[in-house]
Amino acid sequence: MRSALVTLGFTLFGSLVATQVALASVTVNLGQTVEKLTLVGTGPNSSGLGTYLVTNGTCGASGSNTVCTLSGAFSGSTPGFTSGTYTLVTVYPGSGTGSSSPLMGVEQAAGSDLFQFSSIPAGSTITLNLTTSSGTFVAPLLAGNQFVGTYGLAYSGSSATCNGPAVSACSVGPVGLVAGATITGLVSGTATFTANQTYYFSDIAFSGQFGPNSGYQTTLTYMNYSPVAVTCVTNFYADSGSPLAVPFSTGTVTTRTDVLQPGQSIHDQTKAVLPGPLGQGWAQASCTSPLQASVLYRYYQQGVPAGEAGVNAETSATTKFATFAETKTGVAYANPSTTQTAIVTITALSAAGAKLGSANVTLGPLAHGAANVGPLLGLASFTGSILITSTLPIISLSLNFEAAPQSSSLPPGDLPSTTSLFTP
Repeated sequence: MRSALVTLGFTLFGSLVATQVALASVTVNLGQTVEKLTLVGTGPNSSGLGTYLVTNGTCGASGSNTVCTLSGAFSGSTPGFTSGTYTLVTVYPGSGTGSSSPLMGVEQAAGSDLFQFSSIPAGSTITLNLTTSSGTFVAPLLAGNQFVGTYGLAYSGSSATCNGPAVSACSVGPVGLVAGATITGLVSGTATFTANQTYYFSDIAFSGQFGPNSGYQTTLTYMNYSPVAVTCVTNFYADSGSPLAVPFSTGTVTTRTDVLQPGQSIHDQTKAVLPGPLGQGWAQASCTSPLQASVLYRYYQQGVPAGEAGVNAETSATTKFATFAETKTGVAYANPSTTQTAIVTITALSAAGAKLGSANVTLGPLAHGAANVGPLLGLASFTGSILITSTLPIISLSLNFEAAPQSSSLPPGDLPSTTSLFTP
């Protein structure tokens, strides 16, 4: 992690201002947060510059990672980003907040009220999630150990307070020079990012207990047909919504960054041990320009490919889906929202349109699920269709397993949220 990536500073009203080379085309105003941002001074370094430990909001454990969140309402002037809610999510490996936070900063110059991150754990991410009436947009700010967006925050009004050893003034600069001094408060500000193309992959699956040297591998495919280079940041999520570690040829990652030159493509299959514990979840990619994006599910039986199905990436979430289905049809679904829980209703219809069964599935923020329709709905045998509705925009796909282990993708079932559905 190189230093001098994000700069923060203090003004008369306690503002923290982040600066970075602008790569973005959209700027939004971030309203006052519900959570507090905290800086802990760790005293001057060998050059006499103040140093800090940074806690980006309210934090909690998620598997082996720590997730910190700042959230509120946003506004802007760019179509599609005029109003809604936001969450600024910081994820880093391990644990630690406050005086044990692994996010470290250093004063820019002696006497300055500006500081920059000096150390952030490898594998960390900072992501701005914007939720509007049309769905959730994900803007990576820190990915692949590089800042790709900017954000600036300011302590709101008189909300900032200082604790610990006395400082010359309750402000960012003096706090960094006194070990143990703390400044904390609600913040607001701005963020600038590239209005990237978002791609969703409703299911990622690898390995599984299916006999000797048998199980699934998933291949991620990007093809850049444009005359400009495209960068894609892909985040993987487990069923619980926590980061999912996926084994690729370049290593096991929860986030990958791919830079594709004009005409370049990647076709990277997972390298999971077969057999083994089933790894399953979903993925969301943010790309600087449109490209062709898809995944290929391949089933191996004793080391030999025995079935596969390719699925194009989805480009938006919705609340309604309709597709052919029978007892063995596999259906997957994921909730792109980082803050809200979706209630998903799956209803099976006979070929004549009669209701055969229904089930509700609760999907927490970033959560995922997958099942075969028959067992999910308690149906021993049927052929017809399924209708899927959700209280929030979600993503979903269906796979045909009538001749298992052979499989095939079904036509996209996503419909505009305004679509009128048949009610059995």
